[in-house]
Amino acid sequence: MEGNPVLFYARLWGVLFSQALSREMEYRLHLWLKFLIDVVWYGVQLGLFGVLYLHVPQIAGWSREEMFVFLGTLFVVDAFNMLLFSTNFWRIPQYVLTGELDFFLVKPASTFWLVFLRYPNVASLLNLLVALAVLGYALAQAPPLRWEAVVAYPVFLLNGLACMLAFQAAIGAIAVRILAAEGIQQTFHILYQFGMKPDSIYTPLVRRLLLYVFPMGLVASVPAQVLLGRASWELWVAGLGIPPVLLWASIRFFSASLRWYQGASA
Repeated sequence: MEGNPVLFYARLWGVLFSQALSREMEYRLHLWLKFLIDVVWYGVQLGLFGVLYLHVPQIAGWSREEMFVFLGTLFVVDAFNMLLFSTNFWRIPQYVLTGELDFFLVKPASTFWLVFLRYPNVASLLNLLVALAVLGYALAQAPPLRWEAVVAYPVFLLNGLACMLAFQAAIGAIAVRILAAEGIQQTFHILYQFGMKPDSIYTPLVRRLLLYVFPMGLVASVPAQVLLGRASWELWVAGLGIPPVLLWASIRFFSASLRWYQGASA
């Protein structure tokens, strides 16, 4: 690799996205079905909370307008994760069993980058547009926002995405070692379920766990609270400090796990 590494990986991802788009255009019905499945999930979440708010004015201190900002935030982070990382995460056992990981190891690019960004999910680009529309609608209904919250919000969104990648990287590292990893990969999905709800609905102990041990609360709940001006100084510090450290540690763990890999023929 020569020149600016950021430009190199940006161009590489552009090429990979173009290839993925070409594949999806051959099976357009499949593309639209994947898009519609996620849109249905968005609709279920919005409908569920919409029904609940017909009966109560608040849920764990969140008004209807604030809850929809949370859901919009969740949808945006989830769409970016699906677009960039998720498809690759679920492919890791296949990479190991078929030997595709061997080719990643000898490519003149970061193995971690190739493992988690090799196959973009084109349909999720459409989901991202829907998620942004939901977030925009929610913000139009929300109280006025403070400028510092608006400026900080993209940073917290990025850190929420970093948390998701960090968990997938850590679980992926284990998957490299144990081969038959479908069960351990489900751990990520289970933990993610906790991040799909505002952290204030949980008990104080569970909230601490979701902030400092399994910080799925940083994925959408903390970014939404920052934007709405609800976040305490503790949430600001946790949301800014924990994700970079967690991602760094997970990348190191994944890189170390490659030492256990013995190739598809082993």
